[in-house]
Amino acid sequence: MIWEVCIRYANGIERIVRSYQSREIALKYVDALYKIHGYPLHCAYIVRPKHFVEPASAF
Repeated sequence: MIWEVCIRYANGIERIVRSYQSREIALKYVDALYKIHGYPLHCAYIVRPKHFVEPASAF
């Protein structure tokens, strides 16, 4: 499974930072980000499984 590290801003917008095949490595990356940048109030780093959006049907 592919895991995405995302940054979620206070207004709800999310941006993918990196992708990993291991959830544990993705969580360690988030821990490292918080260690470097602290815990900002305007955003959060999250780990989520990659989701695929299927295109709309032509019918």
